[in-house]
Amino acid sequence: MNALTNEINEARIEPGTLRIWWLGQEGFVFKSAGRIIYIDPYLSTYAEKVTKGRPDEHVRIKPAPMQPEDVDHADIVFCTHNHADHIDPESIPVIAAKSPGARFVVPECALETMRGLGVDDGRIHTMKGDDELRLDDIHVYAIPAKHEEFDEHPDKGYPYLSYVIGIDGINIFHAGDTIRYHGQAERLRKYRIDLAFLPINGRDDFRQGLDFAGNFDCEEAVRFALDIRAGLTIPMHYDMFAINTADVNEFRLIAEKVNLRYLTMEHAGSICFPLEATHAARR
Repeated sequence: MNALTNEINEARIEPGTLRIWWLGQEGFVFKSAGRIIYIDPYLSTYAEKVTKGRPDEHVRIKPAPMQPEDVDHADIVFCTHNHADHIDPESIPVIAAKSPGARFVVPECALETMRGLGVDDGRIHTMKGDDELRLDDIHVYAIPAKHEEFDEHPDKGYPYLSYVIGIDGINIFHAGDTIRYHGQAERLRKYRIDLAFLPINGRDDFRQGLDFAGNFDCEEAVRFALDIRAGLTIPMHYDMFAINTADVNEFRLIAEKVNLRYLTMEHAGSICFPLEATHAARR
């Protein structure tokens, strides 16, 4: 059995706490006392294969810590939008087969993609943005994300979503891919965000020339975390592709200057939340 899969299975979680693993990019595993939840699991080299030899070649910096076939324990899989490092065409169908009880939460704009990957409609829950969903004891709010543009569909809603996920009394905000827009922080404050996952890879002329949609840069992510009054902030969307990454040390320096409570995670590493009293919140 894969070492990380085994670690997830063996982890014992007390009620009111979570253990969180970083899979790389915007991929995480959240384990509560009763659920194993994946979000944006990019576990293949699909993006590298389809861009090989092109100016936008997406070479992985680090290998995936598990293979899609190792994910046989998922209860819920969230995907924030229909890009290959978020809805992975080589991971999602395998996870669906290996975790037959898993349900998938995606933007309604991605429904046809999920069907094309062989996921049955009965397992797919779609959201449009500014709506909510209850899955047993998990409460989900979809917040529109602006991945350079909103690109809102008149019937299907927003193709890029952020999620507020309420698990066992803990409110997680996973931003997906986004830049800031008017009213975004204000609508999030009402949810009392305990833990915020924010992209930091930013945007620039070079990447825009390759048609890469941008995200928060380090300074914007820190300011946003402060503005939504996040209890703890974890940066993401770096150290996956050499062509589209960021220096997490820049995030650390900016966060330290303004006393933001944050934690940077190791690839395939984990934390327990709330943090143990002896666990430094900054590293």
